[in-house]
Amino acid sequence: MAFGWFEGKDGGNAAPGKQPAISSLLTPELIVSSSGGSSKDAFIETLVGRLCDVRGLGDPKPFFDRVLERERGISTTLDTGLAVPHARIDGIDAIAAALGLVKSGISDPKQPEFTIRAMFVFFSPNKQEHFTLHLQLLRSVSSLFQSDLIEAALANPEGAAVLELIRSKEMGA
Repeated sequence: MAFGWFEGKDGGNAAPGKQPAISSLLTPELIVSSSGGSSKDAFIETLVGRLCDVRGLGDPKPFFDRVLERERGISTTLDTGLAVPHARIDGIDAIAAALGLVKSGISDPKQPEFTIRAMFVFFSPNKQEHFTLHLQLLRSVSSLFQSDLIEAALANPEGAAVLELIRSKEMGA
């Protein structure tokens, strides 16, 4: 199944080890805004469901279960308000992601001092040749989604506007 971290606007999978822009992973449909009120797990489930639906991955339950299994270890919530739940998945060929924004925030059950305002959920292929790309994406996402970008996205959480904001930040604007 080919989908995920695309090169350019028109698609095409990035080669293992090549790092395209984070914005190339997202479409307006993969950016979900919430006023809050749900738990971290419930919001992960919402994003995994959207990602599986938009990318045609089928039943979201096995993907959700893998992400939760990963989250049971070390929490992926950072002090910037970003959470990066993720999992390596058998049977996929490229990275796929969704972004969630939470206006009122969600408390992280493992780190209650951190309030989640943005959540970047992603799946990567469970293949050795994709592991470096997986780690690069974790680093890139945590570098890009600092408090200023999260606050700007929350101020105008419509999918296309957020995607343009991310592209602008990636270009150094």
